[in-house]
Amino acid sequence: MSPFLWFALAVFVLTALPCALYFAAYLARGDDRLRAQALRFYRWSALAVLITFNITIFKHIILTIASL
Repeated sequence: MSPFLWFALAVFVLTALPCALYFAAYLARGDDRLRAQALRFYRWSALAVLITFNITIFKHIILTIASL
């Protein structure tokens, strides 16, 4: 795995873990503020995955065009 993918994985874990913890706390207590915080972390973790996917795809496209 490249350093970029390791970095992307670290960012994903650092945002997905609090998301899971806040959501578990929301399920236990039912406080809507906890759900809102879990949703914020979920959106950031989804953004990290989508950005990683886009950069990986565009890297392959650019390398393919450059090899022509």
